[in-house]
Amino acid sequence: MKKVIRSVIIGAILPLGSLALFSCGASKDEEGASGGEKSDLLTQDAISKNITKYFEEVVSKENIAFAETFFGDEVEVFVNDLVVNGKEAYLARLNRIHKVLLKDMTVEKLHVHTNYFSPEALRSDGETFGEIRPDEPTIWTNAWAAVKATGRITNKEIEFRIHMDFRTSKDKVVEMLAYYDPTQLNAEIAALEASEAPEEKAAE
Repeated sequence: MKKVIRSVIIGAILPLGSLALFSCGASKDEEGASGGEKSDLLTQDAISKNITKYFEEVVSKENIAFAETFFGDEVEVFVNDLVVNGKEAYLARLNRIHKVLLKDMTVEKLHVHTNYFSPEALRSDGETFGEIRPDEPTIWTNAWAAVKATGRITNKEIEFRIHMDFRTSKDKVVEMLAYYDPTQLNAEIAALEASEAPEEKAAE
């Protein structure tokens, strides 16, 4: 009977000992993961709120004046595979989208969060953010939404999902990326170009 009890006690102790070792290992892993390269993700900070306001003011309300204060002068914009350099060029694109191409734009299911990267966090090229920007933090905001609008030429309803990234530096967006399926927009652009073609020929 004593042997049985001893076996039960030893059998209970061994798993507990193993659990303690496992717990110690997990603590070390967690410590490494939350060390110098720990970054912060926020949703109610000033930058996230400013990006949210961009969608409200510029996309939904066509407030281009807000965009003028939102972007830095040398902003780089990447729209799928298209590159637009500089605030002046991008504002011209925005104006054409809102005044010539689309109307009644709305944004639904918007989610925005901002990543404040640790200087020790690695980039895709193996360098750290601290190495490429030693004098300022790297701050990227990610946004997801569904955009709805009506084509000004075709009067067709348009809806697509969009993912956008904004890098903020010194309170201005200096880099922006936008990814979406351009099929519906391209159809509207084609209709716009077809409608403008006779006018261009007449002008010649």
